[in-house]
Amino acid sequence: MKKQFKISLLVSVAVIFFVIFYYSLKANNKNNPNIMLNKPLPAIELTSLVNTNLKQELPLINRDKYYLINIWSSWCVPCREEHPILMKLKDKIKIYGINYKDKKTNATAFLNKLGNPFYFTGSDKDGSVSIEIGAYGIPETYVVNSQGLIIFKHVGPLNKKIYLRISEIIK
Repeated sequence: MKKQFKISLLVSVAVIFFVIFYYSLKANNKNNPNIMLNKPLPAIELTSLVNTNLKQELPLINRDKYYLINIWSSWCVPCREEHPILMKLKDKIKIYGINYKDKKTNATAFLNKLGNPFYFTGSDKDGSVSIEIGAYGIPETYVVNSQGLIIFKHVGPLNKKIYLRISEIIK
């Protein structure tokens, strides 16, 4: 009887802990993938992947109606899957790539082999730039408007459905 009571008590405590943990995560905005949606893109400076003397500051205000930011890495299998979609998008919109925690040689080999859809590719060796803009995994894609607001965010690889949605947004 005592053993059954201890097991019941342990299960009850575990359930209570899980419920508290679940609701604390749900309340924490950092775990919301859309937390930056309709908010200004934080000011960031990207250092070129291929030439460390070149820099690109974002957001770009009043330059282009829209531009896209894509966070990727050569070791990321979903990044490889979405790459053909990026190659299709590059003719419709400027794409700024953020190469996440990658080796320069691997990243450039990836682009040389599959094609380079990026207007500019910055290196994010420690992941701090990606975290600054609200990313928590890769690939992630953002559409930013001319006022510097993030108007669309997609977590995961781009696919035909997301391609059509982005195409509709940037018309």
